[in-house]
Amino acid sequence: MLPSKFGKGKVDSAFLKLFGDKSLEQAKALLKEAWEREDDSEIKAEIERRLKLLEPKGVNRIKCCRCGKLFQPRQKRKFKKSFCEECIKKRFGSQV
Repeated sequence: MLPSKFGKGKVDSAFLKLFGDKSLEQAKALLKEAWEREDDSEIKAEIERRLKLLEPKGVNRIKCCRCGKLFQPRQKRKFKKSFCEECIKKRFGSQV
């Protein structure tokens, strides 16, 4: 019944329907409590994996090859190297 992901899906899980807005906090609390009580290493590893899935993902940031500034990449990639928007405009101008 415990979901591995929380989010806007087509169908809400039974867990989400049962606990509503507090479902994420409740799931984390239940998993942490189960991890403390469990002795089996395989089950502990699965609980840790599920806890990691519930953590929000960080923002993907990469370093510009030219100026070294950290930036969030765009979806499509036109060049082999990673350039920030400013370096693309400076270097390639109207070609882009």
